[in-house]
Amino acid sequence: MTVKTTLTPRLQAMQRFPILYGLAWALLWSIVGILGVALWTHLTVMTPVKVVTGAYVVHCVSAILGGFVASRAAGKRGWFQGGMVGLLYALVMLLLSLVVYNAFPTDASGLFRVLLLTLMGAFAGVLGVNARGDA
Repeated sequence: MTVKTTLTPRLQAMQRFPILYGLAWALLWSIVGILGVALWTHLTVMTPVKVVTGAYVVHCVSAILGGFVASRAAGKRGWFQGGMVGLLYALVMLLLSLVVYNAFPTDASGLFRVLLLTLMGAFAGVLGVNARGDA
């Protein structure tokens, strides 16, 4: 038994552009995740290393969810759709760090983050395009 869900016209319009659709999902989940890490930090005693680890986990999960959703909406070339979502998400985060910290981290750790998020998105894209329930 399959359950069909209907989307609002705005969501249907966004699904026509799967990379932007996935990027929106990634940004939404990053906001939720960062608020969760901030609340967790506020309620418990956390070392700065654990906060950075939590931020990495949130960003990786966001890129994975965004890549998955984008490739599922596109239905083809999942690695490309997911990889582009991961890359754009990483670039948005780099631009935010430029605005907030007035620094553009192009050192090895900054480039590693871009590569990591792109690969996470591409991996999720492969999973997402194969998770379509067409059969």
